[in-house]
Amino acid sequence: MNLRRLLAGGLSLTVLTGALFAAAASPSSGATPIAGEGIMCEPGNGSYTMTAAAGRMTLPDGNTIYTWGYHTPTHDFQNTAPTLCVTVGTPVRVALTNNLTADTSLMFPGMPNVQADGVESAPLSDATGRVTSLAPIAPANGGTVTYTFTPNKPGTYLYESGTDVNTQIEMGLYGALIVRPAASATQAYDDPRTAFEPNREFLHVLSQVDPQIHSDVELGKPVDWSTYSPKYFLLNGRSAPDTVSPNDAAWLPYQPYGSMVHVRPQDPNGGDTLPALVRYINVMNTDAAFHPHGNTERVIAEDAAPLDSAGSGDSSYGSFLVDVGASRTVDAMFTWYDVEKYDPVSNPIPVALSPFQDIILKGTWYAMSPYLGLQQNLPAGITQFNQCGEYYHMAHNHALDKATNYGATFGGQMTLIRIDPLNGCPAK
Repeated sequence: MNLRRLLAGGLSLTVLTGALFAAAASPSSGATPIAGEGIMCEPGNGSYTMTAAAGRMTLPDGNTIYTWGYHTPTHDFQNTAPTLCVTVGTPVRVALTNNLTADTSLMFPGMPNVQADGVESAPLSDATGRVTSLAPIAPANGGTVTYTFTPNKPGTYLYESGTDVNTQIEMGLYGALIVRPAASATQAYDDPRTAFEPNREFLHVLSQVDPQIHSDVELGKPVDWSTYSPKYFLLNGRSAPDTVSPNDAAWLPYQPYGSMVHVRPQDPNGGDTLPALVRYINVMNTDAAFHPHGNTERVIAEDAAPLDSAGSGDSSYGSFLVDVGASRTVDAMFTWYDVEKYDPVSNPIPVALSPFQDIILKGTWYAMSPYLGLQQNLPAGITQFNQCGEYYHMAHNHALDKATNYGATFGGQMTLIRIDPLNGCPAK
């Protein structure tokens, strides 16, 4: 379903929301893989080939914007950069070719002993001592450089261009580096208390776009940063409602990463359902307060530093607003408790539908039941896309101007959290 076309066609918010949720629904059962959702790691097992190049991103309002990104073996062009998932102690090699008309480079903050073509990666200066790049470059129009390092600590990291940093990050040269502990790929850190449910690991890379800057770069004009004014706000290179479309959606060929969070509730009877893990990276130059509706998230690490580790006490914390500082990362556990247990005698469904016709029923994405997994009969004329009693919540940047597309609401840094019934959601 092409949600941008629906939006451009002038659908109402209610109908559009229903269409959005219909596209978001992806039946699953237990801990089986969720097709098209979650972190999509670039294949390579620590060895990656990337080519910096120009392309275009598409926005839900029909606008297309000149941008920079990377060709990879899996995508002809993509924005944001490939998500690199590696393991502590495993050597990493990133071979960068530059097809842009400007010099570029890569930095890997937090990684030890980064080398470029076999020598220490260090800032470059011109004859006057002015720093021209924070990392060794791949020269414009076909230059190459190969970066190598061996990660020594697990966590969530940002990697980005180290050349003409303001412009090149604005243009899209940034990505996520996920370092997993050697002991387990389903732990965020070495502590087993950071274990998450397999296939329930998600990534939110927050960034923004000023179309004027992109236009100036495309036309070769000088960039005037004094008038910088972002109009689009992205999650994983997309703006809502495209954020809930699956990974590698056909209608978003150059923005392959979705951002819908899809979880199961904890079993109140003591089952072994593990939390989901949400990794946040803020590429913007302003702080972000990301708000998962209806639930707290437990922040377990900031800038790849665990807040709860052996011998240091527990400094992790629950929050309705996950604060992610500029150019910083946060890891958070998402746990949903379906505390109320339905019983037809002792705890029946208490909701009786009103006989009046002057009410709005949000049956499009809600089963009209307070219990996950149970559904009620809806009045005639009410259409819903709820499949099996699942439940949806919004999640968005709480700076509401960043939940817009060029000022139009219901866009930007906004996505969905889907909670399935504990016993799964059978395929239909």
